Amino acid sequence: MQDLRWPTYASREITLEAATPDGEGGAMHLVDTEGKVYLDAVTGVGCAPLGHAHPLWVEAIHHQLQRLTTAANTFFTGPQQRLAARLAALFPIDDARTFFCNSGAEATEAAIKLVLKATGRDTIIAFDRAFHGRTLGAVALTANAHYREPYLRCTGEAGPERFAEFRVLRLPFGDLDAVRAAFAAHPERIAAVFIEPVQGEGGIYPATRDFLVGLRELTRERGALLGLDEVQAGCGRTGDWSSWTTLVGDAPELRPDLIWLAKALGGGMPIGACIATAEIAKSMGSGTHGTTFGGNPLACAAALATLRIMEEEGLLARARQQTPLLHRIAAEEPIARVKEIRGVGAMIGVQIGEPAEQAAAPLARRLMVEHRTLVTICGGHTVRLLLPYRAGEPELRAIWSALRAVLSVPAA
Repeated sequence: MQDLRWPTYASREITLEAATPDGEGGAMHLVDTEGKVYLDAVTGVGCAPLGHAHPLWVEAIHHQLQRLTTAANTFFTGPQQRLAARLAALFPIDDARTFFCNSGAEATEAAIKLVLKATGRDTIIAFDRAFHGRTLGAVALTANAHYREPYLRCTGEAGPERFAEFRVLRLPFGDLDAVRAAFAAHPERIAAVFIEPVQGEGGIYPATRDFLVGLRELTRERGALLGLDEVQAGCGRTGDWSSWTTLVGDAPELRPDLIWLAKALGGGMPIGACIATAEIAKSMGSGTHGTTFGGNPLACAAALATLRIMEEEGLLARARQQTPLLHRIAAEEPIARVKEIRGVGAMIGVQIGEPAEQAAAPLARRLMVEHRTLVTICGGHTVRLLLPYRAGEPELRAIWSALRAVLSVPAA
């Protein structure tokens, strides 16, 4: 089949057609146009936490399709109001207010505008290996130069980068002294620190509790805001609604100022959300931001169903078990070329060493072609597993066996 898309994605050589039922819950296998069946450890890069076509999720969407699918955001809708209330109850933001959009990058853009407007400052701290999206504002925060540099207006050798109307200071992930020094050097300019509590695209690196708590204390002391990018790690993937809760806990005095979400929130439907305290959110008056499709009734109904199913089926507890399970399997059946397993809950990175590290992309292709296992690569040499939350030992053993096979036999 001719590829009529922009050439922005590497070809995977297969055309997926449907999900194939796996008993109870959503499907964990996909079938292509040739009838080949694949175990899906990608799930739309973490967008299908229930698996595919979960019957209760499909039922909720079908019900909403028959009622109302879209409405202008100058009006309230029932699904949007109910979802905002649900997110306020689940996420560690005091007196929460939510802006709905359609994707993680859009949620990041909303977060950027919010912190600049709320503080009147012009600089955001981000970190090495960070990934916050590919729209122009979001890519400014993203560490990978391949994504960022084509759009960079100007940069000094040792100074901050400038994008449009804000600046980015990029610092070493985990280095609280570097953050402290940045605040000392720019005491009136830093609006916020933005961080992924578990870095996703950079290679699955969880932050330490000490670092996250230190950021909370330092931003509060300096009058800046703390923003959490939970686009990949949020909505249950780490075993809690927020990866911040998994890593830090939910002490009221340590709660962040804003969190933004997407991916797993809709269970497969496009939706994003930026949740902030009412005190900060009030700076965004009428006309300061907007979106046509954001928070539409159909996407909100899908998100409400996703959250409800996660609770009813105990999926957060099941997600929490995946990383420990894979560590146990790896201990029983070690693979010499696996350098490290990093992860939290159902967000796992398997780093490959050669002995010298090499890009893992050819490995992903072999897993797909030879073992019908779909994975993605992050950080250049890390196999990323973002399975549905109900996946357990059988699926993880199947993936580990496939990894063992391709890492033990040289490519033809």
